[in-house]
Amino acid sequence: MKLVAASCADISRVEEQPAWAEIQAERPDILLLLGDTVYLARDDHVDARALADELRSLYERQFAQPGFAALLADLRARGGELLAIYDDHDFLGDNRCAEAGEEGLRAAARAEFVRALAPRTTGAEVYGVRRCGPVDVVVLDTRFHRRPPPVSSADPDAILGAAQWRWFEGVVATSRADYLAVASSTTLHRYGDSSWEDFPAAFDRMVALLSRRPGALVIAGDVHRNTAYDESGVIEVVTSGVAQRSARFGALRRNYGVFTFGPEALRVELRSRKVGSRFDFRIPLADWTLP
Repeated sequence: MKLVAASCADISRVEEQPAWAEIQAERPDILLLLGDTVYLARDDHVDARALADELRSLYERQFAQPGFAALLADLRARGGELLAIYDDHDFLGDNRCAEAGEEGLRAAARAEFVRALAPRTTGAEVYGVRRCGPVDVVVLDTRFHRRPPPVSSADPDAILGAAQWRWFEGVVATSRADYLAVASSTTLHRYGDSSWEDFPAAFDRMVALLSRRPGALVIAGDVHRNTAYDESGVIEVVTSGVAQRSARFGALRRNYGVFTFGPEALRVELRSRKVGSRFDFRIPLADWTLP
């Protein structure tokens, strides 16, 4: 089974997005969009209608992008599946968490995400789990229930909220798939300034849950780089910057990850125009550590 993961496409600044054609050529069974599929121009919305209008316009532009549209059409024609979640730039804005009284903003952002990407939902929530061959793919919502770290760093329910945590722990406990791929829009380990490690109690809870489960890994986006890490005991593969420009040189980033789940091992290929961001390695099920 082949899964391709991608995140961070800024249609307002990057209209040419050649990585989608490359991904189409991979013929994935699952396309996993890890968030920041579009980028809000404003991070200070206070009116839910204005936020919804901007998000809807951006989604329309992204879905009209020729390479992206062709990839989605091909995925549908082959019976593949699109899994997706939002992150900060396609939710409320850069690193923004909802404050008290901003429930309408959260609901508006989630509604536009559902309208655009039609995810398989768990009731009214947008987290879920899909079985595809040897892997259970768990898509977490790490934004809707998140609160600022200063007030929630010691809260084990932080990031996911109590109900989603209970659901997630049940999924991990009952999954019988060889692999468990957990999709998180933000990174588990601290690569930027919006990681799970900024919420220590929730981070420790996630590590305790997944480090005991062979075949489990976190696939994350957000930070405009490709990398892999397992020092905590949990394997994390990060791939981000599918249609972004380098802040320093303005070069077009084309970062995405190809995950091939086989009977004996997972092959991970992280694609990029930057040599230092290209990786190709196997993780055997019998020895579930990074090489």
